[in-house]
Amino acid sequence: MKTNTNNSFRKVIVAAALVAGIVTAAQGAEFPQVHVKYADLNLNSEAGAAVLYQRIRSAAAQVCGTFGVRDLSAQAAAKACQARAIGEAVATVHAPALTQVYEGKTAVAVVERVASL
Repeated sequence: MKTNTNNSFRKVIVAAALVAGIVTAAQGAEFPQVHVKYADLNLNSEAGAAVLYQRIRSAAAQVCGTFGVRDLSAQAAAKACQARAIGEAVATVHAPALTQVYEGKTAVAVVERVASL
């Protein structure tokens, strides 16, 4: 999360780590990224957290692809990439209401989800 000094511009970056292992961070690879802005949301409310969760999910679909492909390995890679990107983004924001929304949608705690990926 990047924050300027007056806290009016907040964003979280959803980045895709190539799940297939073709490129690694050690190789200095650039990963696709989408900046998700949320300065307009009240993350202390369930409604604001739910909106941010949807924005994060949409960003993850953009950087990772969708599940609608017929190739099962590509479908599994896209699904794993989205799960990791969403989990990492939620963990980065550090907002209890967002974490609650995430855990309600996935039934997995953020720390468990990120650690397992």
